[in-house]
Amino acid sequence: MNSFWNKNISLFKTRFCFLSEQLEKTFPLNEQKEPDFDFWQVVLSKNGELTAKENGIFLHSSYAPKKEAFLAVKNAKTEQTECAIFFSMGLGYAPLEWAKNFPEDSIIIVEPKPEYFFAALKYTDFEPLFKHKKLIVLLQAELHDVITLTEHSAPFSHTALIENKAQTQHSKEYFESLHSLFKRNQQKEKINTSTLEKFSKLWLRNSCFNLPFLAALDGINIYKNACPPDLPCLLIAAGPGLSEILPFLKELKKRCLTVAVDTALSACLKAGFEPDFIVLTDPQYYAYRHIAGLKSKSSVLITESAVCPPVYRFNCRKTVLCSSLFPLGQYFEKKLGQKGKLGSGGSVATTAWDFCRITGAKEIYCAGLDLGYPKKITHIRGSLFEEKAHLSSTRLNSAEKMLSTSIFAANPVLGQDYEKNTIVTDSKMKMFAWWFESQAQKYPETASFSLSKTSLEIPGFYCADVQTLLKQEEKISLRKQFFEAEKKSQRPDCEQQKLLQNFNAVFEELETGLENLYSLAKKAFFTCEKTISDKNLSAEKIQKALKLLEQTDFELRNSQFTQIASLVFPTEAKLNEIFSSQILPTDKFSAVFARSKIVYEELMKSVRQYQQFLQKNDFLSKNTKVGFIKER
Repeated sequence: MNSFWNKNISLFKTRFCFLSEQLEKTFPLNEQKEPDFDFWQVVLSKNGELTAKENGIFLHSSYAPKKEAFLAVKNAKTEQTECAIFFSMGLGYAPLEWAKNFPEDSIIIVEPKPEYFFAALKYTDFEPLFKHKKLIVLLQAELHDVITLTEHSAPFSHTALIENKAQTQHSKEYFESLHSLFKRNQQKEKINTSTLEKFSKLWLRNSCFNLPFLAALDGINIYKNACPPDLPCLLIAAGPGLSEILPFLKELKKRCLTVAVDTALSACLKAGFEPDFIVLTDPQYYAYRHIAGLKSKSSVLITESAVCPPVYRFNCRKTVLCSSLFPLGQYFEKKLGQKGKLGSGGSVATTAWDFCRITGAKEIYCAGLDLGYPKKITHIRGSLFEEKAHLSSTRLNSAEKMLSTSIFAANPVLGQDYEKNTIVTDSKMKMFAWWFESQAQKYPETASFSLSKTSLEIPGFYCADVQTLLKQEEKISLRKQFFEAEKKSQRPDCEQQKLLQNFNAVFEELETGLENLYSLAKKAFFTCEKTISDKNLSAEKIQKALKLLEQTDFELRNSQFTQIASLVFPTEAKLNEIFSSQILPTDKFSAVFARSKIVYEELMKSVRQYQQFLQKNDFLSKNTKVGFIKER
């Protein structure tokens, strides 16, 4: 009887009792009865250690498999690494090596075929791995579940990916898809970091100015699951394919809820059509330009608390908020009530799709969601992008030249449409398509359709003909039933007044909290400065200073206002850049205090930025907050 198998299975059942119970239905685990696995040929390597072959291919080195695992781990581990994810593991040498050397890191083992995981338990002692406090084993997991769990374990930029093509050959398609998703998420995280560095001050300024609307306006949650089962949603994006659908929008509105993105509004209004909802969540000024000077009196505007302030002056029937993506708005929502979260895949169209899903619609039809450049056209005729090109065109730099240049400047790549024809798209559009694909997998109860055969094919989406939708009976009564949700959400004056008073109290709490946060950072800053400048620094003084900083750090980590200040605090990459630009002391302890001093100084600057933006807005003075909200 194999002692490795008995011991490992016992440890596995103890550590992962729920998982082992689930596997019992399809893969019974018995410590006393060792199963046979015939897909591997286990042999001795040149140095006497076990190695394995599958289909004649070695899974590990044929000379020194453990040394190979040691080198793989050494090459993958960096100072920033907090998590290691293994795509299959062969005989398990690499995850065992990681567990032995890095007990504080998270370890994730992904295996779509459980028998390959359990086969390794016959040949190696897995006790160090099963006793690792941050071990996660994912057997038969869906792709999006692996990505979600990885994201919760550590940032993708701090996660090492260990994969060996020989070890993943048994599920090649699964691991290739997972690899692609992992790299896309790494890219998305990098883009998000760059965006944060570039726009954090803009988001802060807008958030501070728009704060009162968090108390004055309803959230999108008033529409949650309000859509009757037989009422579909029509998502209207601003791709060139929208031109085919524009003539039918008025008729489609009788059969669907219509949700338009901000970039498509101008084209809709020119066609004499006002959508039920307009989605605008981008904080930048150019996003406001898409609706500037327009009005849609029968529409509901869905926006966010960090958008450009003039957005709130848009002439429409009603304005509602989705939950904020930024710490300041999230803090107020936590105190005053949630507005309703919407997914963000980097495009307003992704946010609009998620709103359609949240309404409870079982079918979402998409018009103008081309995610590419069919016939080399970038946007719907008459959009702000095209109009801007015409206004700034010259004889030597025509509008056509500018629009075509925008295609080639966007890192164009080739994809295929729903008829399997080649279409020009770009890496950004591909990322949006991946987001839609992942949502289709995550929410299979919601069916999504493209109304254009020439748009980029999204796996999980179907292609539909607009005529099929037009042949459906009108659903006026179902639309009326949906909008009854607004009446149920109306608050009496006394309740609204109480909410405004609560807003005042939360705002004052914010002011006090930020000042206390500044004082804590300032105290720690001077502790570091005093320690660095002390020429008679002793071990006792160092310990005393470290104890003070440890206590300060504990208070900072547990302060809800630290998270708020993080919006304008330098990113990790920017902080490292600041460190490298400074001349730090050569002494080990002095260098530690010098780095800490920089961190506390940056935190003080972040808090002061918040305070300055809040003070600039006169309406936020103690006597006028409620009055400002009422006027708006």
